[in-house]
Amino acid sequence: MPDSELLAITKTTPNAFGIFYSRHDQAVLAYLWRRTGDAEAALDLTAEVFAAALAGIRRYDNERGAARGWLFGIANKKLAVSRRQHALEQAARRKVGIPRLEFTDEMLERVEDMVDAAETGYLRGLERLRPEERTAVEARVIDERDYADIAASSDASEAAIRQRVSRGLTRLAEIGRRRA
Repeated sequence: MPDSELLAITKTTPNAFGIFYSRHDQAVLAYLWRRTGDAEAALDLTAEVFAAALAGIRRYDNERGAARGWLFGIANKKLAVSRRQHALEQAARRKVGIPRLEFTDEMLERVEDMVDAAETGYLRGLERLRPEERTAVEARVIDERDYADIAASSDASEAAIRQRVSRGLTRLAEIGRRRA
């Protein structure tokens, strides 16, 4: 089945997005790894690309080009946002003397959970999250806002927002697996 058809039936057949994901995940990951030179960043960005693709699936228009091109367009946007954010974070950290955050194995597992969640059609479970987790996940994944921006417009720190997003995505993955 062509990618365009898989994306068209994703609303009624969530596993269709899983097939689309399986066809393109390695290519997106390889592309982002080559662009970043950082496996952890590439994993994180790949998860964000597929989460954004699933969240924005209604915006895909096969008249405007191939689904793979649409997906790589999302990847380019995520990469550009990541680079801008990284530069801002580096400057802010240097200014106040805070070291760079290093990813733990647990954090990497949560990124994997995010990719798995995208495969299971997790967005249907948003209403089952705690309000603060739902708000954080919607702001990060659906609205594509950066963590600092979300924190600035809420009553929580950037670290707390990251934790809410991570917990929310993990819960959504669990909900999706139960439904699959």
